[in-house]
Amino acid sequence: MLKRNGRVLWWRWRHNPLKRRSDVAEAWIGVAAAAVLLLVPPVVSVAATAVAERSALDQARGLHRVTAHLVEDAPATLSRFSGAATDNHVQATVRWTTSSGSPKSGTALVAAGSRTSAPTTVWLDDADRIQPAPPTAVQARSQGAAVGAAAGAGACVLALGGCWVARVRLDRHRWAQWDRAWDEFDTHRGHRHA
Repeated sequence: MLKRNGRVLWWRWRHNPLKRRSDVAEAWIGVAAAAVLLLVPPVVSVAATAVAERSALDQARGLHRVTAHLVEDAPATLSRFSGAATDNHVQATVRWTTSSGSPKSGTALVAAGSRTSAPTTVWLDDADRIQPAPPTAVQARSQGAAVGAAAGAGACVLALGGCWVARVRLDRHRWAQWDRAWDEFDTHRGHRHA
């Protein structure tokens, strides 16, 4: 008999007249949970990474880059509370020429402190509306890795949560069995004294 720290190892797999079906079920649930934890999270993580990266790169489809010029000076200082500034960029009005040759204007992020008529790059959709710049390949890879890690962690949480729920249900079943056994014992005991 294998023992470690006074505990018998692999007791659920040994023949024992006191072993209950719920003990065997709990052992198999543990084996299934270990298999799920070894197989599912890596597969889910790799698949989610690929889908998220492809989705990020697909954002560039239908967009084209155009050089626009500032209509007015861009603010030189960033407002901490405006919420419009990202990094060293501010919102400003720009003008560009559409593919049909007509002038158009809109609001885009430009470098803080840029002067009137300074060139800047904007991304346009097929309707010549300004869109956010699509992610670069490195940014798409980073987004994919983050989504993949979150999906893998989520798969682990689901597997462990399922195992925990199964164990709680088995424990409740065992407690109910104990209650029935004690009630039966008390009933027999009471009949003996009567």
